[in-house]
Amino acid sequence: MSITRRTMLGSLAATVAPLPAVAQAESQPIGSDSLDAENPDLIKAYEELMVAEGELAKAKDDLEWLADEWRHKWPLAPEELLGVARADCHLPASFNAERDIIGRYLKRDVTVLTKRLSPKFRQENSEPVCFGVMTWEEADRQIEDWVSRKPKGRTEKALAKNIAFREMVIAETRHKRNLAQNYWRETTALRQEAGVDKALQRVKDAQARLGQAQHDVSVIPAFTFEGLRIKAEAIELDFPETLLSSRSPLGDMTRLLQAVLGMGRHPSA
Repeated sequence: MSITRRTMLGSLAATVAPLPAVAQAESQPIGSDSLDAENPDLIKAYEELMVAEGELAKAKDDLEWLADEWRHKWPLAPEELLGVARADCHLPASFNAERDIIGRYLKRDVTVLTKRLSPKFRQENSEPVCFGVMTWEEADRQIEDWVSRKPKGRTEKALAKNIAFREMVIAETRHKRNLAQNYWRETTALRQEAGVDKALQRVKDAQARLGQAQHDVSVIPAFTFEGLRIKAEAIELDFPETLLSSRSPLGDMTRLLQAVLGMGRHPSA
């Protein structure tokens, strides 16, 4: 069934109590402390929503504190392991961009990266950059690939040059492999010692509880305009201009929700 203005407004009205209860609520200003006429289940769900918001804020604050507390112990990846630049923008999630102890992207001062970057790049790019970081598994794959290659050359001199180059690359990659193993083992140990996984799980659990609380508020019927405002506030929408200006049922609903939220922010005297 297609959505029309009639069906949209009818669905919205279904969340509100019958007319007598609404008429009673009209005599109370929006934002009034008096919620005697409101659905007690909605009030309880809204209180749970407030608790969930507080828990999420506390979990995020504790995670930020953990990051600050361990910042001085967190190592930067060895320059030899730095790979593609701007890894925070271009790499898929499966790649390993350099991050801090709680998983935020780390951006490096490029002016000091003399092994990884050319003088020209360092001069032309002054902004900090996030790099990909080689893992020892990646190094192992590169070593295996180079070991399997058979050097070729049209002359003995060319062959000797290619053999030497192959051996040099294998030796350098083995060195990087050792660096990568030490780096990733150290960072993993620090994360475990700091309890990062537990702190991240607290945030995840708090987000899930908040999402459930928002859902509960959205599905429980409201008996008053204050209850309707509570339901709209729980949605926490950031209305895009394209929807606010849209001449469609969805645009009508968006403007209506914005108006309800506005009533809560600017209650009548």
